Amino acid sequence: MKKIVFPREVLLVEVERRCGGEGCGARARVALTKEEARSYTGFECERCGHRNEDALAERDIPDWWEELKITSLDALRPVVPPRGGWADETAGPVERLSEAWGRLGGADEEES
Repeated sequence: MKKIVFPREVLLVEVERRCGGEGCGARARVALTKEEARSYTGFECERCGHRNEDALAERDIPDWWEELKITSLDALRPVVPPRGGWADETAGPVERLSEAWGRLGGADEEES
């Protein structure tokens, strides 16, 4: 006798979205497990087939938001730089501290 096995995972959340396809606007309900929520980047509309880029927000999963943030929700998504590029906000202070450390003789201590 053969067994049929269905993997069971607990659903975390079901979010409701609207398709952004031109003239569509169909409602889409997306059910996600924890693993799927970590890697969620959007959905495909069942009516028109348009791929909708999307991301979960704290309002979608308030009870689980902290846990998913801690377990690298953002780390699994590709990082897209802003249109103007990355603003290196730490370059100035790091350079000043490095220069100050070098003047104090810290560079000589590191080499030995």
